[in-house]
Amino acid sequence: MRKKQCKLGVLAVLLFAEYGFAQKKDSLSQETSIKEVVVVAFGKQKKEEITGSVQSLKSKDLSNLQNGNILQGIGGKVAGVQVISSGQPGSQPTIRMRGIGSINASSDPLIVLDGIPYSGDLNSISSADIESISFLEDASSNALYGSRGANGVIIVNTKRGRSKGLHIEADVKTGVNFRSIEDYSVYTSPQDYYTAFYNRARIGEVARLKQTGAVPSGPSPHAVGLAALNKLGYNVYNVPFNQLIGQDGSFNSDAQLLYQDNWNKLLFKPALRREATLGINASGNQIKSYTSLNYLDDKGYLISSGFERFGIRSNLDYTITSKLKLTSALSYTYSKQDFGEAGGFSNPFQFARNISPFYPVFLRNDNYERLYDSHGNALYDYGDGQGPNGATRSYAVFENPVGNLQQNKSQTTSNITNLNLGLNYEIIKGLDFTYNFGAYLENLKTLQFGNTEGGTSSSVGGTISKGSTFKYTLNHQQLLTYQKKLGKHNFNFLVGHELNKIKSEGFSGSKQQLLLPNSWSFDNAVKITDLSGNGYEYAVEGYFSRLLYNYDNKYFFNANIRRDGSSVFSPDSRWGNFYGLGLAWNVAKEDFLKDSNVINALKLKASYGQQGNDNILLDATTRDYYAYQDIYGINNFGNDKPVLSLKKQGNKDLKWETSKNLNAGFELSLLNNKININADYFERKVSDMIYALPLPPSNAGSYVKYGNIGDMTNRGVQANINVDLIHNEQLQWNVYANATHYKNKITRLPAEQRNTGLVTGLFILTEGGDRYTYYLKEFAGVNPENGDALWYRTSINPTTQKDERTITNNYKEATDYNTGKSAIPKVYGGFGTDITYKRLSLAINFAYQFGGYGYDDIYRSLFHSDTYGSNYSTDLDKTWTPENPNAALPRVDLTSTNQNGNSTLYLIKSDYISLQDVTLGYQFPDGFAQQAGLSGLKIYVTGNNLYLWSKRKGYDPRASLTGVSDPYKYSLLSSVSLGFKLTF
Repeated sequence: MRKKQCKLGVLAVLLFAEYGFAQKKDSLSQETSIKEVVVVAFGKQKKEEITGSVQSLKSKDLSNLQNGNILQGIGGKVAGVQVISSGQPGSQPTIRMRGIGSINASSDPLIVLDGIPYSGDLNSISSADIESISFLEDASSNALYGSRGANGVIIVNTKRGRSKGLHIEADVKTGVNFRSIEDYSVYTSPQDYYTAFYNRARIGEVARLKQTGAVPSGPSPHAVGLAALNKLGYNVYNVPFNQLIGQDGSFNSDAQLLYQDNWNKLLFKPALRREATLGINASGNQIKSYTSLNYLDDKGYLISSGFERFGIRSNLDYTITSKLKLTSALSYTYSKQDFGEAGGFSNPFQFARNISPFYPVFLRNDNYERLYDSHGNALYDYGDGQGPNGATRSYAVFENPVGNLQQNKSQTTSNITNLNLGLNYEIIKGLDFTYNFGAYLENLKTLQFGNTEGGTSSSVGGTISKGSTFKYTLNHQQLLTYQKKLGKHNFNFLVGHELNKIKSEGFSGSKQQLLLPNSWSFDNAVKITDLSGNGYEYAVEGYFSRLLYNYDNKYFFNANIRRDGSSVFSPDSRWGNFYGLGLAWNVAKEDFLKDSNVINALKLKASYGQQGNDNILLDATTRDYYAYQDIYGINNFGNDKPVLSLKKQGNKDLKWETSKNLNAGFELSLLNNKININADYFERKVSDMIYALPLPPSNAGSYVKYGNIGDMTNRGVQANINVDLIHNEQLQWNVYANATHYKNKITRLPAEQRNTGLVTGLFILTEGGDRYTYYLKEFAGVNPENGDALWYRTSINPTTQKDERTITNNYKEATDYNTGKSAIPKVYGGFGTDITYKRLSLAINFAYQFGGYGYDDIYRSLFHSDTYGSNYSTDLDKTWTPENPNAALPRVDLTSTNQNGNSTLYLIKSDYISLQDVTLGYQFPDGFAQQAGLSGLKIYVTGNNLYLWSKRKGYDPRASLTGVSDPYKYSLLSSVSLGFKLTF
């Protein structure tokens, strides 16, 4: 009894110290083989029986990841899978499996949780609760999911009760989050910025005077440069602007800096990360249970941002009789996500990068002394003339993200309940009936609060916006499975039916003019500015069947067929037929190989099938659930009279996008399973792609209409290799690597765009080209006489009537070209190693990609030609000046706005290698742990997303699927934690 009390006492102290909940220790074997059991569609299979491409991550692969959403941490770990993440804690990453599945429909894979399609984000599930994640990449593996499996399937299985008795496992870790990579190199010294701005005006005047008939705008270029400084508003030195810089361009040595605030240090700070999980296995003869509690407080390095989650889970397995079994999985999660990302000038990442280093954070008086309110809180400078000497900011007036983030609020809270119930009854030996029911309930609330004291919200007396959405998903599955063995013939036959329904309803409202400055209640505001509500319903129903057959465990065959109906399409084109076929040959069991000392396993496999896609997108995030129906908006025509306006024209002829997938490969184990190789060739042919149709000019962009317009293919290869270099009682050393290469190709476009191509943003779609081929003006260098940027132009020579390529300094006259350069990398993947020496273990994992191009729009914007006082790249010293006429970069002045227009100058190689995670751990001897009332104790240090090798400081190729840098995106974060794993 005393020993139990000691155990519970130690546990209570640990849980109290970290808010009380902890993670289950991984107890799976680290050895894998071709005979391991993996989770597949509607069940499990031995790996040797699988004819398609299925890859799995076990709990040991996931336990060290420190991500609010487990998918954020899998980059580089699975061949064929790309992960594009944000640094915002808890955010949902973009996942692509084996290329691009669509242009205008979603390319996201289907997520299946414990056998039921899952409607939520995986940030609601603790990684400690996950037993395995399977990635189904080909048609024979995921055809049973029909219309939802075209872009791959991710099957997540949570932990369940195992061995008899009571087993308690806990994981407590505390660490720090910080910015993963340094931002772009910009000016940080007021002296350097003032000098640069002076030179922009001076150089612009020099270049302008070279033009025929130009009239001087000042006594000299030097005087023009000094006069331009007045446009900046704030002078942080003790001498006037006209004395700051000498005739020779040198800065006044007598000028003393009066004050300077560091925006970056005030916005971005290392933040605490705390996570605790508890897993309890309690199992007997008839009942097995797994219960868990988890808590995560994952603060972002951007002030006032983060992700907090509390979750509880109970998974039960009941053996009622030898024939009847019941299973249940019940979980509840509360989460709160505080966001730092916003659009426009208020975005802290864009602001900190672009704000000039002399503009102050804090409000000061004419003596440059900081000002405080009556409560002693610092006041913030919004650049609106309240600062020293009435100066106004020429950049982002009324914005101050340091002040806004501490007073404003951008928050989402969710309450999610997920219930899966299963009943399995053995009718006769070999014949089973299974009924599965899944219910997903989510109540999502959003809050946007704008303060009354500063920023754009203060101009309307403060703002409050709130929204509430209730969403539920119900899933019913009826499965009949028959297994039979006749000699060496093994049969497994499945027939099933599935019905999935989703319903969502929500409303939102906005008010202005707050009475109390810090109340978020709607009753605190008096002016209603918006009130709206909407909802949708969606249903998909499927009938399916699968045959698994093998002969003597050597020759394997499977066939899947499913007929799906989706409410997205009209009744005339609602139903689609999807299928998958697979073959495999276990060559190693043949007589000529079964006694081999070199080849332990060899399987050849091939599969083919077809699937559909009904996930049509109205924009980047909004799904169209009514593709065949007209969608109208109701607007106030004036005097509160409602009027209908067409937003989207329905298309009753719209039908499924379809993907035809081919997979062929082999799995090989050598030298007593020390070397394991898995390689696949794949093809994805997407037909009847859905895209916006060309509409008459009279439409003028007021509505859209979608149709099936084109075809596309993805062809590639992927491979994994895993090698046990050393494996004995004291030392185990394993290394692994994976690589994926694919080519995307548009094979058909509508007749209207067949010759010209279809331009979308910075990209062009052409037959024979790929989805992300850049379409840009081609940079032709710099005019050494005046620093003009030059571009190529193609026009018809009036004499020869042939295309002629010339050079122009007129950006508008320059021609846009198909560059032939793509954002799609030639190869991507990962590699790493695991080393265990006695009780010490070390795991290191990397991710990489090579061969693609990015477009660095952030870098381009840092060479702006305007007078708004925003910052410059320190590469400004590589631009043209009269003193540097042979510079590689064009002139940057204050008026020539097209000098840095979009062109091939800003294409950059998107190659990178990323140190994804490192974990160093020590397992204490059993005797030491038992002295503390434990059966096991491990201490470890783990770090995620630790280093990036890439082409340019600030540019992160991991953050964008298209390769285009996003100035508003939350830059990736790194985490380092100290943890303890305890077993009771």
